[in-house]
Amino acid sequence: MRFMERIFPFMLSLGGVSLDYVTTTIGLGLGLCEMHPAYHPLKALLIFWGAIVLLSLLLPRGRIWRVSINSLASASYLGVVNNTLVIMGVFPGLQI
Repeated sequence: MRFMERIFPFMLSLGGVSLDYVTTTIGLGLGLCEMHPAYHPLKALLIFWGAIVLLSLLLPRGRIWRVSINSLASASYLGVVNNTLVIMGVFPGLQI
């Protein structure tokens, strides 16, 4: 149980970054362009995992620890939501 509790935020953020990469690739295939010229999914993953490790070391264990770290890991899905809304035409996107 403890192992799963510790690894869950990393897997959660991996899912978000992976889906962000997939939706970015779909958008690029539709003629949209990436707004961040230095975007790379591995950089995003390293940033999320680094922040999770930092919070893991700084916050006391308990409910606040779990909620804070899982909330941060869930933030990786914001890119997926944004990309999906751009692909659907809800948000304007830049064409190449």
